Amino acid sequence: MMLLEFFDEKAYRFFDALHVGVVILDSNDRIVLFNQMAGKMLGQDPSSRINSSILRCHPERAEPGVKKMIDQLKSGELKEYSGWVNFQHRIYWEHIYPIRNEKGDYLATVMELHDGSAKARLLELEGEFVKPELHGVGESSPRSPVPESELR
Repeated sequence: MMLLEFFDEKAYRFFDALHVGVVILDSNDRIVLFNQMAGKMLGQDPSSRINSSILRCHPERAEPGVKKMIDQLKSGELKEYSGWVNFQHRIYWEHIYPIRNEKGDYLATVMELHDGSAKARLLELEGEFVKPELHGVGESSPRSPVPESELR
């Protein structure tokens, strides 16, 4: 499902204007929205991520954990996830949760990415912050939106 089939243009413009990174997945774990702020925070071209698998935004070694979390969000076993991210030496707070219809059926997964640097510094001064593992560099880099096998 393409972006404008999932959202109308006003909704798309709204998400794109936010000062928080937003990535939305459809029920097939494909990215239907990757707003400009998410692109800026993660050093990605938002348009290249639309309709690609969320798994391609993570290193191959992270796939099992990412897939498990999304499956747990879909099933309701996991209500939401929040935690620190150290991406290319920038500290973010991520909040991931499912969207359900009025019957409780799963519709989508939303990932919010917030600049966490100020809160992290404050917690660090209070001795309460442990910097998370570094991601986004080397073997922990996101992969191309298109698998190499599809480029051939």
